[in-house]
Amino acid sequence: MKKLLALYCGLVVFMAVVAAQTPPRTSSGASSTTSPQTITVTGCITPDTMATSSTDSPRFVLSSIEPQGGAGNPSASPAAQTRSTVTGYSLKPAADVNLSAHLNHKVQITGTLDTATTSSPTSAQPSSPNTSSAMPALRVTSVKMVSSTCP
Repeated sequence: MKKLLALYCGLVVFMAVVAAQTPPRTSSGASSTTSPQTITVTGCITPDTMATSSTDSPRFVLSSIEPQGGAGNPSASPAAQTRSTVTGYSLKPAADVNLSAHLNHKVQITGTLDTATTSSPTSAQPSSPNTSSAMPALRVTSVKMVSSTCP
């Protein structure tokens, strides 16, 4: 009987140690701030007219963004509601993504927001549709052509 009681106490202590070493679970809202959220947007790839140097690789902008979800949709996620107010993205393609092949095409782009290079607009910056200085940066992981022409 004493061995059974000692075994039971040892098992309880072991379970307490294991439970103390397991990280607590967080809600999905808290974890989205630490890892980038993948988004998909549809729009037109155009050249970035404000590229800083001709020696840089070509830079592109996603303009004529089509809203997905949007602020009028009560079931839309906060990220989708934020995307509905964005007028364009400065595109940063992955190594295996060729944006040049889709220049002036309507495309569906999947990627993550690059918070490190996203700049905020100021009143001193120009606001032309192909100016990336006031646009959030989107790290492109895939591109799919929707139409060979842009509106």
